Amino acid sequence: MELSEGTAMINSPDLYRCPSHLETLTGMDQLFVFKEENMEECLAEVCCGIKPFKKYNVKDNTGNKVFGIIEDSECCERQCFAGARSFIMNVTDHSNQEIIRLVHPFVCCSHELEVQSPPGTAIGYVQQNLHVCLPKFTVANERGEPAFNIEGPCMGCTCCTDENFELVSLNGAAIDRSFGKIFKPFSYSEPNAGADFVLRFPRHLDVKMKATVLGACMLIDCMYYERSQ
Repeated sequence: MELSEGTAMINSPDLYRCPSHLETLTGMDQLFVFKEENMEECLAEVCCGIKPFKKYNVKDNTGNKVFGIIEDSECCERQCFAGARSFIMNVTDHSNQEIIRLVHPFVCCSHELEVQSPPGTAIGYVQQNLHVCLPKFTVANERGEPAFNIEGPCMGCTCCTDENFELVSLNGAAIDRSFGKIFKPFSYSEPNAGADFVLRFPRHLDVKMKATVLGACMLIDCMYYERSQ
């Protein structure tokens, strides 16, 4: 996969300049995200409307776990404000050390997510671009400079097919100029059958931007795929 011209600024540095806490992402071009749910939480949500905090496992091409993700948010906000709520998501590695933190403030209009790694140090941002019917976002680097856009499908109009959120250059939003995507697969084979989301990006994309795309996936899930009560 080649980066389009609007994303030339985000080529990955060599391995020796890669932040050690994000080294796991070096050379990766796919991630598979699985929601972790148990029967008690599902019953509580369906029967009583009690929304649990979100938990995910992130795996690589071979089905090995790369990260765990757990949401930190107030119960009353999950009940009353759903996707608009403020939350922090802690992304941990195989040794349970937090290496990425996703920070989403309470919003009444446009969503924004700050991606930190290590926690407390911003490495990227995801900003919602308001549109009449399409999900649109801008991904920015640690300085807030736009790097590329994400464009999603008309929600509610897809059926029995993948739901694609395309990564596109800033100056070319057409789908045929996509250089990666976040998608909700209709089906997927082993070893990652049952994945709730698949992330694809260029292997040489900056690891900070790969982590930010993972953050974008979490924001998309909260905004468009939470169960309605």
